[in-house]
Amino acid sequence: MIEGQDALREQLPDDFSRLLLDGGLQVLVGANPIRAHLFAAALREVVTYLLHGMAPDGEVEKASWYVEEADRPTRRQRTTFAVQGGMPDKTVSALGVDVTEMHRSMKREMAELNKRTHVKPGTLLTDVNEIESFATEVVAAVSEFLYAVSDLRESVADAVVHGASAQVFGAFLQESNDIIDLLSTHSVVEQVDVEGVRVLSIGAADIEYEAEGTVYVELNYGSGSDRAAGDGATMTDDYPFKCRMTGGVVNVNEIHHVSDMEVDTSSFYE
Repeated sequence: MIEGQDALREQLPDDFSRLLLDGGLQVLVGANPIRAHLFAAALREVVTYLLHGMAPDGEVEKASWYVEEADRPTRRQRTTFAVQGGMPDKTVSALGVDVTEMHRSMKREMAELNKRTHVKPGTLLTDVNEIESFATEVVAAVSEFLYAVSDLRESVADAVVHGASAQVFGAFLQESNDIIDLLSTHSVVEQVDVEGVRVLSIGAADIEYEAEGTVYVELNYGSGSDRAAGDGATMTDDYPFKCRMTGGVVNVNEIHHVSDMEVDTSSFYE
């Protein structure tokens, strides 16, 4: 077993990428004289598949930092977009995320993968210890790349969560929430707490989030005059909600749009 293979498998996003990894690992088991080179080819395909999925040509070319270097985005540009989308380097640095070593590692390991994929007389990697060391380094490099993607998304989410409640509160006020309105004659949103934010995607110009939290409401029954006369009633309650948010890639603290609001009021009927 190659060190780190299980952790990498858990990081991979879909069945196809896991299939490629498993196929490469299976080749390493046995006495196939070119097993290291077949493994290199499989892992190169994993990286290529991930990069093209996370960084399509058209999206990379829309990024403000993109500069044409070839007839299509380079691997480094794809790697940059996969990690930070259209976010400028200074925005990434302000979040405390350093992707420099990740780029160096990916460049180094991709060069090694390309080298090992092309088999020529005198280049076969046959020593068992060398093969294991090579495979371990490659697995670690791919894993490091995926961790860099995850780390940046967590940092962006942390930066947004503290300022998101006001925007979500505004969305509740601007859009009459049919679910809450059904609970009383006159329902009032008093407070909104955003308790968690997850980054769904970082594109060339926008960041898509999913947020969840709690909305606190005042439920009024009867008209204002009814309540003044003691014939109505007022109560407070709170319900979990989730929604989607869109923000820019330059100032990640700003949320431009809130949509797809879902409020779980099932506790009201219990």
